[in-house]
Amino acid sequence: MSKRQEVRERHRKQKQQRRMMTIGAIIIGAGLITAALIMGQPPTSNDYRSREMAQGNTMGDPEAPIKIVEYADYKCGHCADFALETEPLLEEEYVNTGIVHFTYRSVGEMLSGAQPRLAAEASYCAGDQNKFFELHDLIYANQPLTFNKVQLEKWAKTAGVKDMDQYKACMDNGTYYDRAIQDEIDAKAEGISGTPAFIITYILDGEEVKQLLPGNYPFASFEQIITDGLQAMGLN
Repeated sequence: MSKRQEVRERHRKQKQQRRMMTIGAIIIGAGLITAALIMGQPPTSNDYRSREMAQGNTMGDPEAPIKIVEYADYKCGHCADFALETEPLLEEEYVNTGIVHFTYRSVGEMLSGAQPRLAAEASYCAGDQNKFFELHDLIYANQPLTFNKVQLEKWAKTAGVKDMDQYKACMDNGTYYDRAIQDEIDAKAEGISGTPAFIITYILDGEEVKQLLPGNYPFASFEQIITDGLQAMGLN
């Protein structure tokens, strides 16, 4: 089995697990879920990937010829599908090879209320210790669980955040509240009304070429856009 096939299979199983969690949540009812959360024993997943080329909420070479900015919502199922299935392939093929610089930004409270904005703040706080994407993975892997500061703190620790006092202070002080809100403002300015959505840019003859890709497109769609961009720039 090739590395790409291994990635696809791992995340196919992860998606199946999240679907089973959703079915289980429907069966047992909201009351039992609430009780489980209060007891601190939700059926969580600890699946995440380490990112060697991450810096905060970005991955890859800042000088890469193609830039991709994702606008997403931590409560969005399609965003989770992208994060757990397509994103690993993009990283393997294009981010880790210096072709794409990838940035994750949340749409804050625009679509799903305060929980995604709080999760965005938590991710930025984890990013101070270079664990942004590890926490990002855990949040998406554990959909559809309701998450609050206590649960996010547990996931941050699982994700490898070492200085939990620093993380807690970051959250308690609302260090990244304004940044999370700015992400939402910028998403609206880009004309984004649903998630996930991707802004793909490159420079051609001194001018920025920008494409908006709205929706959870398969890896092949990104592959085609990237290939076309590289060909236009004479890099492929």
